[in-house]
Amino acid sequence: MDMDFEDDPDFEDDLTRMLQRSVDELDPPVAVLVAEGDREGRRRRRVRRQLQAAGAALTVAAVVAGGVLVSGLGRGGEHLTVAAATGGAARGTVSGTPAASAAGTPSGAATPSSAASPSGAATPSGAAAPGAGAAVPVAADRDITWQAMVKTLADQLPPGAKFSAVNPFGIVFNTNATSRYAEFRYDDGAGASTVMLSMSVAANPQQMRNCADWHGGSDEGPRRPGYEQPSCQVTPLPDGSTMLSLVTGTDGYGLYDEEVTLFRADGLTLQITAANAVLSDSGTSVPPVTVTRDRPPVGLPGWQAIAQSPQWQFKVPQSVLDAGAAFAKDIPRLPCPSGYDPAKYCDIG
Repeated sequence: MDMDFEDDPDFEDDLTRMLQRSVDELDPPVAVLVAEGDREGRRRRRVRRQLQAAGAALTVAAVVAGGVLVSGLGRGGEHLTVAAATGGAARGTVSGTPAASAAGTPSGAATPSSAASPSGAATPSGAAAPGAGAAVPVAADRDITWQAMVKTLADQLPPGAKFSAVNPFGIVFNTNATSRYAEFRYDDGAGASTVMLSMSVAANPQQMRNCADWHGGSDEGPRRPGYEQPSCQVTPLPDGSTMLSLVTGTDGYGLYDEEVTLFRADGLTLQITAANAVLSDSGTSVPPVTVTRDRPPVGLPGWQAIAQSPQWQFKVPQSVLDAGAAFAKDIPRLPCPSGYDPAKYCDIG
């Protein structure tokens, strides 16, 4: 028997409820993707024109595939010279508490040729002793954690910095088998900055590698007299790596970034992004962006030096993971977005 749906006043409501249930039952739920996508959109608005040529579909793919990072200038807008250390004590403070330290001392700026073994492969942290008898097994290195990433960065920053507002939802959303991500606020005493840090050992063909593809140099919002001018530069390094350095245009709130992306010859991609502002807690406050300073912390030359440090490895010894966990355990975290299971969407250890 044929049905005339136009004569059924409840049909449209029933169909709407069915579609809503089908969306709610997706895993991961569309609502979660939209929530973090909105926040990620505010991050990526700072480099939005990089992706315009690739179209909206590639923008969504880039948001799902990985995160972004943030880097900046010293207090008062002056560039700081930052030595990329090969070891040393954590230089900052966690919520006003002196940071945990590790053995070793900074050894000056890292050179591109000092990169360690390929970061995608596990490297033993030692060798079996020669001689008779069975070899003593040596623990293989393990994938780096967000905590160890933050600790590695803290070891190379000027002393006295404070870390806060770790975003667990963003870390879970942007972490997978081949990528690691960290997002937090960094305050050098001249105003807090949202900093994003990512590492990946998987090639991303959608990621911009040259300035010919860059369209992020114009402003959507105010540019104060103390702001840096937008710029893009590509630096080939002696070991075959390539470094891409950006100062973006402003978004509608006046936020802009310094960003350094290092495409290492061993296959590791490291990206550091620092803003002149802080982002809100997963869209819970208005406005979503608060400008805190004219220029991001540390400075583009400082972030370039840090990015070239051989400390950045995707496979690291257990001791590096342990030091990272000890350093990060007291850094305050943003709350999990309302309505989402913290154990599923915000468990970052």
